[in-house]
Amino acid sequence: MAAITSAETSAPDRLTKYKVLAGAIIVQLVLGTVYGYSIFWEPLTANIFPPVITEQQLQLKMSGESNFSSEYVVVKDDATAQKERAKQQGILKYAFSICILSFAVVMVIAGRVQDIKGPRVPAIIGGLMMGGGFIYAGLMTNTIVFYLAHAIFAGVVTLLLLMLFHAFFGHLEKEMVIVRHAPMAIMATCIIAGIMLGNQYVGKMAEMDQLLLLWGTIGFMAGAGIGFAYVCPIAALVKWFPNNKGLVSGIAVAGFGLGAYLFSRKWGALGFISDQGIFPFFIIHGLVCIVAITGGAMLLRNPPTVAPATGGAKIMVDSTWQETLRQPTFYLLWLMFFSGAMAGLMVIGIIKVFAGEQLLLAAREAGRVLTESETSAIMMKGAAAVGLLAIFNALGRIVWGFVSDRIGRTVTFVIIFVLQAVVMFLLAGMQTEMSLSIAAALVGFNFGGNFALFPSATADLFGAKNLGANYGWVFTSYGIAGVAGIATGNYAKVLTGSYGAAFSLAAFLCLLSAGFAVVLKYMKKPAE
Repeated sequence: MAAITSAETSAPDRLTKYKVLAGAIIVQLVLGTVYGYSIFWEPLTANIFPPVITEQQLQLKMSGESNFSSEYVVVKDDATAQKERAKQQGILKYAFSICILSFAVVMVIAGRVQDIKGPRVPAIIGGLMMGGGFIYAGLMTNTIVFYLAHAIFAGVVTLLLLMLFHAFFGHLEKEMVIVRHAPMAIMATCIIAGIMLGNQYVGKMAEMDQLLLLWGTIGFMAGAGIGFAYVCPIAALVKWFPNNKGLVSGIAVAGFGLGAYLFSRKWGALGFISDQGIFPFFIIHGLVCIVAITGGAMLLRNPPTVAPATGGAKIMVDSTWQETLRQPTFYLLWLMFFSGAMAGLMVIGIIKVFAGEQLLLAAREAGRVLTESETSAIMMKGAAAVGLLAIFNALGRIVWGFVSDRIGRTVTFVIIFVLQAVVMFLLAGMQTEMSLSIAAALVGFNFGGNFALFPSATADLFGAKNLGANYGWVFTSYGIAGVAGIATGNYAKVLTGSYGAAFSLAAFLCLLSAGFAVVLKYMKKPAE
């Protein structure tokens, strides 16, 4: 921390800014558990979908079990079984995509709220939403939860219809009878339709009910909560430490990268899920989110005034978000973030399963005949890759943030994108624990650097005053990248049996963005 300097401040202000830094780390640590979602897919698949077995396994079960259950998906052979399991997990993984998309879209709104109300209020809202999403998902074994979810959805649809009605017809004279009574008619129609659809479908669509609930809870709700809370610590810290934007942004969001490490340990979430099950874990994690994020949020505040950077740094005009969206530099920055985020999120969403499958493939190619317990043990080794990716994700945020303050954003961007492209090109061919561990560490290290560099670059280009809203718009690329990355990976896996084509596409985009970074350097125009 000795390297962090700022404009002259009083002793109370110096103490306050380090309290803000501590609160930022606490908030980001809990939010970052989103990167541990890959450990959810196997237990959720076992709880939601019927097991996939081959015809040969079916015959063995029918002959060996007196109380045989037909709750199976029966396929021809092992290759088909693997494809079916990939489809099942692919459907579940869209909860992660929805979470990331919701995170990014809501952050546009949250950034504006943060700029107006300060960091504390939106961070608390975020903690409540994220925690509520996980608690709701943990209670999904209770039928009443599905009816409540259905009622909430019907209520949201009603609200949207009323808002549209107001937008189109609110200017008309109140004396018009149809206009005066239309809102009541809309509400009555939605209530009746909601009740009828609820009785017809809720609780009767087997795994589809649970999938929709997961997409809405650990997907949309948790993502919206992260979106509300994420930008608050970063925007506050950039104002408290104007000369070290890269470093303090990196330190704060290092917690976000480290959060997934807790999920990948046997003494953490992974062990709890193994012992207690996935749904009790969702409830406990939801409570932790509410308490920890709210506690961290209480330490956040903006400085009395925003001090300019010193030491000869170029001072940029503070752009409103409307002005930012009219500048070509915004769109180059957006495309760069999309490429870096797509590569990282594609790997993060599948790393545990991918690493395990690569090790299994290597064992089978070596001629080993694996028992069911040996197969499970090898698949569990994929959790080590999750842990390494999380640790280096956190380290990358600090290291690359510090480096960018010293050698400049452009050079740092180019190094990160080129290195990430090389790793992505090679990743699909790796089949040893050592190579997969190194690759996971490098992907996490480079991916983490994005979250120190892009808020700092946004502040460099458009000023710190409206950073919440401006970075919120830049961050929409992250949400779209989450959907595109998971969809591309799933499509490649189902179509070819490998993620290789998706990894190569992500690598090409990273190389393209390295070029964009150079172009961006010559497009920056400091204030006169």
